Amino acid sequence: MPSKARSLLELTRLHWFPVGCDFMFWPFAWGSLAASYHVALPMKEVVTNTLFYALLGTLVHSAGCVINDMLDREFDRKVERSKNRPIASGAVTMLEASVLLTVLVAAIFYMFSTAGPTALLLGLVGLPACGGTYPLMKRWMYWPSLYLGFAASWAVPFTWVAITGEFDWGMILNVGVASCCWTCLYDTIYACQDKKDDEKAGVKSMAVRLGDGIRPALSVFDVTFFACLLWAGYLNGQHLPFYVMSVIAPFLLCLWHIWSFDHNDPRDSWKKFTAGRHGAALVCAGLVVDHYCNLVSLAI
Repeated sequence: MPSKARSLLELTRLHWFPVGCDFMFWPFAWGSLAASYHVALPMKEVVTNTLFYALLGTLVHSAGCVINDMLDREFDRKVERSKNRPIASGAVTMLEASVLLTVLVAAIFYMFSTAGPTALLLGLVGLPACGGTYPLMKRWMYWPSLYLGFAASWAVPFTWVAITGEFDWGMILNVGVASCCWTCLYDTIYACQDKKDDEKAGVKSMAVRLGDGIRPALSVFDVTFFACLLWAGYLNGQHLPFYVMSVIAPFLLCLWHIWSFDHNDPRDSWKKFTAGRHGAALVCAGLVVDHYCNLVSLAI
């Protein structure tokens, strides 16, 4: 692959696929699968929608990485792990990054346009207002991971309205808060890789702020994730497969990650961050299994 093409690929983080992309996919998946169960959508449409949101999540993540590297280029040069990123190292110019970002955003908005007018409006407002401002939070607050969780969770109302055609605030808020907590939790674990460099560069993060109190703080987010998904299951009329696979199993797995990882070891922080996908996938698996069982029972 030519060096310029490789640099642009690295700018979008697609060379790590699916790491990172799946991180942005989970809120889309949880929202769409919960909504699909709510309206008893045929499995064929569930599969089609899931693939659609997988692509959309990948594009959103790639665009977010480009924005992040454009805004953080000076910070990146001061952090060991990020100093060789394409923009920080000079391999990609700001103009080239801007052109790539324009292409990605155009593709995202085209996909928004296929989801219906209300979902389109949510996407048009939510993406720039939330996702586009996240990198700036590291300059202003010690809680950028929480803001990222909020930013990623706009996918929940987007998918819910796109599939059901209505706002169910009980479901949207509970699934959205669960998604926010999950994203915040694992992004904080991810941020532990750069604690020492962040402190020197003046970058604010929850990993820096929480210090040795990180485990009990992240446990609160895990318990909130558990409670919100539990209540969402009740509101949505879910059954046993959901509660076992989508609620209890991810909660316990996440709790183990929190209390077993070494937050002062960048390699272990990365390992636990990437392992977070297993719990998120369990949420999806429980929703799919419960959905299938529900369709079978309705057909009898």
